[in-house]
Amino acid sequence: MYLYLLILTSALSINASAGDSCDIKTLQDFYSRVNKQGPIIEEAKRKREEALSVVDLAEQRPNPEIDFEYLKGDQFGIGINNYALSAKHIVELGSKRDKRVNKANNLLSLKSETVDLGVYKSSLDAAIDYQRIAQLDITISAVKEAIYTFNKLTKKLARRKRLNPEERVSLSTIKLAMNDYKAQLNDLENERDLIQGKLSFLVSCQNLKPVYSNLSFLEIDKVKKANDQSGLIKLENLKVEVAKSELDIEKSKGYSNIAIGPMVEYQTQGKDEFVSGGVAITFDLPLFHTNDGGKLNALKKLNVQKLKTKNNIELLNIRRERLLLKYNRSLRLLRKMPKLSELERKHQKVEQLFSRGLVSISMTIESHRQQIDFLQSLFETENDVLNTFGEISLIDGDTQSFQKLLK
Repeated sequence: MYLYLLILTSALSINASAGDSCDIKTLQDFYSRVNKQGPIIEEAKRKREEALSVVDLAEQRPNPEIDFEYLKGDQFGIGINNYALSAKHIVELGSKRDKRVNKANNLLSLKSETVDLGVYKSSLDAAIDYQRIAQLDITISAVKEAIYTFNKLTKKLARRKRLNPEERVSLSTIKLAMNDYKAQLNDLENERDLIQGKLSFLVSCQNLKPVYSNLSFLEIDKVKKANDQSGLIKLENLKVEVAKSELDIEKSKGYSNIAIGPMVEYQTQGKDEFVSGGVAITFDLPLFHTNDGGKLNALKKLNVQKLKTKNNIELLNIRRERLLLKYNRSLRLLRKMPKLSELERKHQKVEQLFSRGLVSISMTIESHRQQIDFLQSLFETENDVLNTFGEISLIDGDTQSFQKLLK
């Protein structure tokens, strides 16, 4: 049954895709589409542009200052007019601009890495949702089949004029089981529709029909440690670099900037005119402070960030180790579980016994219950492996690892 459903779903997916110019037929097609175009990529592009603008802002130099003064007076009845004009260039001492650019580059690295990991996580979550819809379709079909079978049994018993005590109990039990599965069916269809709406938006494909994929999960080396040059650990180290560059900026503020440039003065006294020129220099006199408060505050923030980074990296390493144990344990269990094709063959044989009336009603109910419960356990285990695999790859920064599962 499930093999047939997979084939049928694939065919429907192909037809629907052709209808709305959507060529998504497999999980690999979906994952490739999400990583090439759509809201996730567009948002990431805008975030990268924003990050680049931080460097442009840091590279800006101060504009020159133009000073103009005009004084008018009177000396023994003679009018005096005094004009002064200066154009001063700002010289940033203490390598202030270099320190700003260095901080901006560190922020750029931090934001770029954050965006890359964010794109990978969003794409991975979307791919897991795609697989989840395919799982839900299979489970929904199994629940509908159970409801159909129970409905047949109910009609069969209802046609009898008299029921013995066991048959009356069976009829009551079947009705309860059928109502329970109808409630489950409602929940499953609601979950599927909500997820499908989101995925259709991500790939601009309204008739998206996800098809179940059998993933070949990769073994993860237990001995291999997390790479501190990529992933979430790299993000933590980059936060320290940003804090260091902020301290450098505060240190550079201890040096006063100098504004220097040519100055021209024009003066008239009655009919006499005087023109003079020179150099104008302006700077802050470091009489009260050399930004000791700013340097101290930045140093404290750096120490706090170093401690936070140290603790977060240790927690990430511990979590990665525990996730590896969880991943390997769940993967071993998943590999021992029967495949859908094997489960389908067994179920078809049992269904033949049901139709011939060789199986009791109570066994019919129990068989369908076990079938549906097993499907839910199988998919829950598979999703557990998928999510754990994704979290490990996020810590390691291995953004190509999921693509390898699809080949």
